[in-house]
Amino acid sequence: MKKITITALALFAFCHLISAGPLPDKSSLQTTPAYPNWTGFYLGAFAGYKRSEADHDLSLGGTFNQLPPIKSALESRGSGDLDIDGAELGGLAGFNYQIRQWVFGLEAAGGYLWARDSSNTGAFVIPEPNVPPLAIRTSFKTHYLMTVAPRIGYAWGRFLPYVTGGLAIGDLEFSQSLRNLADPTSRIDSGKSQTNAGWMVGGGMQCALNQHWSARFQYQYIDLGRVGFDGRVTTAPNFRSHHEAELREHNASVALIYQF
Repeated sequence: MKKITITALALFAFCHLISAGPLPDKSSLQTTPAYPNWTGFYLGAFAGYKRSEADHDLSLGGTFNQLPPIKSALESRGSGDLDIDGAELGGLAGFNYQIRQWVFGLEAAGGYLWARDSSNTGAFVIPEPNVPPLAIRTSFKTHYLMTVAPRIGYAWGRFLPYVTGGLAIGDLEFSQSLRNLADPTSRIDSGKSQTNAGWMVGGGMQCALNQHWSARFQYQYIDLGRVGFDGRVTTAPNFRSHHEAELREHNASVALIYQF
């Protein structure tokens, strides 16, 4: 959050200096400042910082239900949170229409994410008879994100504060394994990769640098829903499992935009 705040303040200060410009001479004192008109198509590129939260849950069934202490111990170790930090690079395209000071628009954006994390319990022993040493490994990745959403802003000189919200599409790649360290052939080892449609809300501040170029800072909260799959112990199929993960993202980005 500190990185996001510093970036936003730096962009605001830069835009303020551009807006202020040099000191006016006497000949320009009577001139009305030319504020930008935001109507038109635009293209841009952005770079961002992502903070993703992948909450995962392990549920055991079948013969595990007859062994409550073992089931409880495995479920507690196989459930938790993966906090994923990563960068994003991408592009955007959109259209704005200005009515007096109100600006209405529609924007589509897409980017590649460097966001992945994993956890490994290492070897652990459950204090129950005939239970071998076990280990659980969990991995989560997301590679891309696309959004399509309307925007509503209010033109204030060279500045355009706005809010946005709409469709978000991204991939979720989740895998989890439970291994019997005394017998490598006895394990649960499953995973799933899928594309989910979710939702996004956010807002930002855009600043016109000249007639065509502008810069902006934007924050988004994104929920991409869940991914889940079933598994079973390879040597004892009646020992069943269900694995599920849910992805939410906090995204902050800076963009450079050209308006036609």
